[in-house]
Amino acid sequence: MEYSMYQPPTNEEIQGLKETTDFIDFSKTTSLENILHKLKEIFENINDQPDLSITDAKSMLLKKHGIIIPFPDPQPSDDVKYKFGFKKPTAFYLVGSYPLKSVVRSRNGFNVDVVVIMPKDIFQEKDYMNYRYFYKRAYYLAILSATLQDKGLALNVNVEFGALFGDRRCPIILLKPLENNSDALDFTIRILPCIPMDLFSTQRLSPSRNNIRPQHFQDLGQISQQQSVDSLPPTPQYNSAILRDMYCVSHLNLLYKNSKDCLAFNDACKLAKVWLHQRGIGGDEDGWSGFNGFVWKMLMCYLLHGGGVNGGKKLANGYSSYQLIKGTMDFLANHDFIRNPVFMNKLEESEEFSEKSFTENFDVVFVDNSGKLNLFCGMTKTALEQIQHEARIAMEYFNENKADRFEALFLQNVNDIKLRYDNVAKQKLDYHDPFIHFARTVPIQLKQGLTNRVNLITINYPQLPTWSTSSEPPSYSFSNLKLYIGFIFNPEQSNRLIDYGPSPEDETAASEFRKLWGKKAEVRRFKDGSILECVVWNVKGIEERCLIVSRIVQYLINLHYGIKGKGIQYFTGQLNEIVIPSTSIPKSIYNKNGIANGFRDIMQAYDKLVKQFMALENIPLRFSGIRAASPALRYTSIFIPQPLTLTTTNISHYIDPIEIIIQFEHSARWPDDLVAIQKMKIAFYIRLASELELQFPGTCVTVAADNSDTIISEAYMDILSDSRFTFRCRIHNEREITLLDRGIKDKKSNQLKKDMYTKALEREKRMFVEIPMHTLQIQTLCNKWPSLSLTIRLTKRWFSTHLLSDHVDEEWIECLSSQVYLEPCPWNRPGSGFVGFLRVLKLITSWDWNNEAMIVDLTSGGSCKYGLMFIGTTSGSAWGIDKPCKVVANRIKDLARSALLYADELIEKRENSEFKRLFVTPLSDYDVIIHLDPSQCTRYYQNIFVDTQYLAHNKKNMSSLKIYNIEDDDIVMRDVKMQDHEENLKKEKMAAMIGFDPKLYSDVALFFHDKHGGTIIGVVWIPTNFTPRPWKASTEINSILVSKIENLKDQKGSEHDTNSSNLQDQNIVLNTKAVVLEIERLGEGFVTGIEVRK
Repeated sequence: MEYSMYQPPTNEEIQGLKETTDFIDFSKTTSLENILHKLKEIFENINDQPDLSITDAKSMLLKKHGIIIPFPDPQPSDDVKYKFGFKKPTAFYLVGSYPLKSVVRSRNGFNVDVVVIMPKDIFQEKDYMNYRYFYKRAYYLAILSATLQDKGLALNVNVEFGALFGDRRCPIILLKPLENNSDALDFTIRILPCIPMDLFSTQRLSPSRNNIRPQHFQDLGQISQQQSVDSLPPTPQYNSAILRDMYCVSHLNLLYKNSKDCLAFNDACKLAKVWLHQRGIGGDEDGWSGFNGFVWKMLMCYLLHGGGVNGGKKLANGYSSYQLIKGTMDFLANHDFIRNPVFMNKLEESEEFSEKSFTENFDVVFVDNSGKLNLFCGMTKTALEQIQHEARIAMEYFNENKADRFEALFLQNVNDIKLRYDNVAKQKLDYHDPFIHFARTVPIQLKQGLTNRVNLITINYPQLPTWSTSSEPPSYSFSNLKLYIGFIFNPEQSNRLIDYGPSPEDETAASEFRKLWGKKAEVRRFKDGSILECVVWNVKGIEERCLIVSRIVQYLINLHYGIKGKGIQYFTGQLNEIVIPSTSIPKSIYNKNGIANGFRDIMQAYDKLVKQFMALENIPLRFSGIRAASPALRYTSIFIPQPLTLTTTNISHYIDPIEIIIQFEHSARWPDDLVAIQKMKIAFYIRLASELELQFPGTCVTVAADNSDTIISEAYMDILSDSRFTFRCRIHNEREITLLDRGIKDKKSNQLKKDMYTKALEREKRMFVEIPMHTLQIQTLCNKWPSLSLTIRLTKRWFSTHLLSDHVDEEWIECLSSQVYLEPCPWNRPGSGFVGFLRVLKLITSWDWNNEAMIVDLTSGGSCKYGLMFIGTTSGSAWGIDKPCKVVANRIKDLARSALLYADELIEKRENSEFKRLFVTPLSDYDVIIHLDPSQCTRYYQNIFVDTQYLAHNKKNMSSLKIYNIEDDDIVMRDVKMQDHEENLKKEKMAAMIGFDPKLYSDVALFFHDKHGGTIIGVVWIPTNFTPRPWKASTEINSILVSKIENLKDQKGSEHDTNSSNLQDQNIVLNTKAVVLEIERLGEGFVTGIEVRK
């Protein structure tokens, strides 16, 4: 079933949404409305106050009302010349979500914003300079709070101060219901002082203007030297804070108009707010993003009038709420705000408010409809990256057709820092450095050092807390706030050992590199002959390698900010020691030196043993397969297996052996009796043990068997290999399952015997079918996502320490752990074992185990539950899981579509003779065409356009061909008949024709061939091989330097500049010319020509 994100949510989804973040029932806001009406009366009847000096103003408020004026830092000096006055507000408005009825209650209730317009009379022309406006605003707010405090009991509210968007320059009044308030609504009324739009000249508040003069700070004793006004840096954040107060009401009018024109506007805003709240964006816990529900609404207003292709509209008034939120999310996720700043209204550009003026003074630009205020003024590039990261995840969910992601989008709380990021660093700032400056610069510094090791670096810290009217305003530096740095890894690069820098010959770049890394930077010569600046991270073992990112972060913060030791706490490696035995254990029992190799030693020992089995001689039957069936061989044993030296042959008594399954080739000589099969197995164990010890000296083998006549024997063979690992081998015979199944269905068997057969069958399937398949699947997932191994090991250890090991199967734990990787939503897939383990615990607690089974799809790798062209049958067969691949599936659909159109044309023209062309494939899409010699094609006679001149020579060649049948004990040569061995010949000729099995080049190209007499092979290069990448010694494709390609191109035209950068010279792409020549050489005698088209 496919889900469309354009459909409205279901009743169940709406109910879940209400339970998570309640929509407000406006019919139950009577007490709130009463408070708002009383506020209106208070503001209308408030008395004017005489102008006072700053000393008198502070003294009066403190003595009469116990209120400390919330002046921002720096505090005004007591000898300022201007006066502080108060006159009743000229107007007051309900703004924000409440009047638009788009309020969403979050975990902290909801806000109701009331704007109070301060009269012009209390301000002077130049109050926009040197914090004078903010000082007078704070005094005005203090008078309002004194009046409201006196009326607090009548309003049944408590009066506090808060900082708007965490900005100390803009304090606000917060009215919170008292505890004895009978109303169930949890609301906060926020009173925001604002000013008329024409109070100050906007030209004075442009982003490039400076409005804080050094003389002002000199008076405060902070700067001792007068500077030229022209040389002063601009104060864009300061200016934006004033502009924000000027345009507050005009923004309300714009939103109100759009909500009337677009009927789904408010519903879309509600959904957007829920999405933001679930991700911790825009709420009280968000002091870092500079994004909130108001900015979302303004962005949606912009898209209703522009933002589309060629200046058109991205959204339309007739869209549904889902269409509105999806279109806005798409724009937010994909628009490049850095290169293409957004202007809601492109007015006649002035120098003060030009695009250049905004981009030079702000990290991110989204200018409101006035053309004066940057709504993203508080947003950093780091914050933008995180918001766009979340938006891109949301778009993946919106576009998901195989599952309904409504819950992941809106119902699940994503803002859990321990689950959200692969690594987390916590920084407690108890020093006097400016907090905001640190928060803005540290991610930039870390990104320079981590480069492509991480996909995302985020900063998280809460807004300033509210404070009592009788207290001093808090500040970030003295509020004991904790700053969290989150990292989402790039799994392919996060654990690399070397950070490469520039060549020492590039003095400027080398100097910057050494400045970044300090003493860690060094110059090294590499195997390819290059000499580069670099940083090398020495590690011991895979666990330490996973901690490289943490070492880089701690090193850089210590180097550039002087924070070390307890100043920073990094969450990633704390659990690693849980899966490493204590250092006090003797090496003779567990040698920790072997941990450095991870599971590599045991996997190599297993591979060696498999080769030894396959090389065994003098055994009755050949092996058809040897399969792993142990956690150690799927990277999930709690402790990494270590080779041990034992002095006794009773192997299994001392160690936990590694299970493997042996299967012989099919033979009719196996008996049809279950008991006899068990005896045969024991005989095979004894024979194998003798031959292993004889043919491979140093191998010790023990056979364990019982003498009872049972239908399923517990016999096994333990092998202590020369690599000092012990493997427990069990023989699997498919005949056993057939006989057990037959015994269960036998009507002559009594119930006791049937139960015995049923239990034996379950055990047989579990041991010999399910566990080996499970091992292969988990092994594949662990190779694909390396951190899954540590996640599983930590989870197993957790169950064990809680005495639960005997109550759950290991395979159950492995499936449970795999689920957080296969279905990671609403987060990214874990990039570390630390966060993976925590998410497993979260999954245990959040899953509805009583009512819902968990289906874990280990075969899909998380991308798609079924193949692109999956076909299932009623008999239980499943086809199309592995192939066709996406490229081939798309081509099949395109060819079918074209064939139908061509058939329509033929039917219309009634030219039946041309129908044959439906079976002629177009060659224009192939990159290379390999032409084969028809006389060498053994099935050329099946070609649709056969040329008879080749058939005589073809027949002569085929009559003399021989083939070896290697399935017999002895090699037998016999004549080959074309009709009986076409497929074998095809395989033989195909391999000989081009010199290799096409699967060997599966990472380079896709090969297309008609086995029924085709004389061409179409080749399509895999596009990813043409993306320039750094050269590595492990590169497996035939490659060429990008610079050489550019030289070849330039030699045909203009002269190439040979002084290109050294880094660019190391980028490589697929060398198609060399691959084509290799195919031509290997296909000599069979390939008549190769046509390179692309």
